[in-house]
Amino acid sequence: MSLSSILLFLLVLNLILTTIFILKTKTKSSKMLVTLLFSTTGVAILLLLYDINKNESILDIALIFVLLSSVSAIVFAKRLRYSGKSDV
Repeated sequence: MSLSSILLFLLVLNLILTTIFILKTKTKSSKMLVTLLFSTTGVAILLLLYDINKNESILDIALIFVLLSSVSAIVFAKRLRYSGKSDV
């Protein structure tokens, strides 16, 4: 078993635990932070899959995920800022 396979298994386990935490948390801010962790872990899994398969299209998908998660974080922060409500 290679190092990439072990890391891939640990990251998938992290995704499972993150999903459980997302279902248990109550505030929107906590859910957003866990969602960002979820997307970061997904990108790490894609990069490890690229390391295993050497498929160039996987890098494009990882880049799209990074762009989407950063845009969603910005939109969430602006929405929370302009709503005037504290969601901590």
